[in-house]
Amino acid sequence: MSIKIAQWRPEYETGNDIIDEQHKSLFSTINALNSAMLEGQGEALLEKTLDSLKDYTTVHFDTEEKFMLDHKYPDYIEHKQKHEALKAKVLSFEKKNYDDLSKLTNAVSHFLTDWLIHHIKDEDKKMILFCRHDLSSVASDHKLEIAQWRTEYETGYILIDNQHQSLFHAINALNSAMLIGRGEELLERTLESLKIYTTIHFETEEEFMFKNNYPGYLEHKAKHKLLRQQVEEFSKQIKIQNTSQITINVSHFLTDWLIHHIKDEDKKMIAFLRQKREQKQK
Repeated sequence: MSIKIAQWRPEYETGNDIIDEQHKSLFSTINALNSAMLEGQGEALLEKTLDSLKDYTTVHFDTEEKFMLDHKYPDYIEHKQKHEALKAKVLSFEKKNYDDLSKLTNAVSHFLTDWLIHHIKDEDKKMILFCRHDLSSVASDHKLEIAQWRTEYETGYILIDNQHQSLFHAINALNSAMLIGRGEELLERTLESLKIYTTIHFETEEEFMFKNNYPGYLEHKAKHKLLRQQVEEFSKQIKIQNTSQITINVSHFLTDWLIHHIKDEDKKMIAFLRQKREQKQK
């Protein structure tokens, strides 16, 4: 059973592709944490999800704040203060402040849902309305989603699907930034966020496989390792090579790898796990 506590709606769209894709990625991350809670795995994913959110909210807030400065948004300082308040709250969510880890997991999930949705509906809408006259460079008719989520990629496991969608949106946000010449600004922090989030996602899949004695477990895990190694390699290349070219390489590599991995390896894995689940229910 899945309950999406952070449901993306058309009313949340700001008209800026980078910001919208980043918002969608955050929504999917929150839903993945909620799905993990329903599966009894929320506590196991909480710490790493918080690490991912700390990095990704920083990337997202930096994007919005630069956007506001570029457009001389009059409420920039007030908006930035609200960003700082969210970052401070995320940092305050530590196990030592709660007597029950499950309470912490619930608190994090509900806080992020409430805060992000209201911030997007109110503060971000207000900002975008002011800046909209300059949005032609990122208009939707120029948008190119290189990682397009399709129903054929759905595995049937809500937790895994939410994690996949979060990765897709993060890739599209990077691609949208590239289209307006800002890919290099976001590359390093996007890679840091992806390193953490792919680790969370791969560990989730690997736990599913291991617990169910999936025969292709070792081969599948080895492919996860290759992706992590490549992301690490890109991080090293940033320091010594042309960042513009690396940005393009990262975007294309992640899109190609994730889509083919989901279509091939994950589908194979999920077919096996679904069969095992059906057998247990008989």
